Amino acid sequence: MEKSEALKKSTEDGLDLVEVAPKAKPPVCKIMDYSRYYYEMKKKKKENRKKSKTAQMKQIRLSPNIGKHDLKVKFNKIKKFLKDGHKVKVNMMFKGRQKEHLDVGKEILTAMIKKLEGTAECKNEPNFEGFYMSMLLVPTSEGNSNGKK
Repeated sequence: MEKSEALKKSTEDGLDLVEVAPKAKPPVCKIMDYSRYYYEMKKKKKENRKKSKTAQMKQIRLSPNIGKHDLKVKFNKIKKFLKDGHKVKVNMMFKGRQKEHLDVGKEILTAMIKKLEGTAECKNEPNFEGFYMSMLLVPTSEGNSNGKK
């Protein structure tokens, strides 16, 4: 169909003439309501963005002289992050003379790894750098009950 004929037909119908494939020989055009098409494309993009879930890195800070209840609260927070599909970096912070008792911090972190055995996998074992002993926990596939990754 000729360009002038297509334009005439689109104006009669109250629609727009939209070029679909400009690089094709001859260029391909379509008669449609462009504002509605644009609205639907925007809606699809928004829906796709909503559906896509990116895993974030969450951090939890602990101290070697943490109380039992505080440790339990932090542990529950870690489990929640892992269930949501996030990676968790656990930092054990040592101040002053606490650096001489690294074994206490390592015991707490290894106990945490044992408790999280079904839901999380420890990517790097607890290692000491500067004032922090840190480890990275990643959710396992069977640990995610809601299917998120």
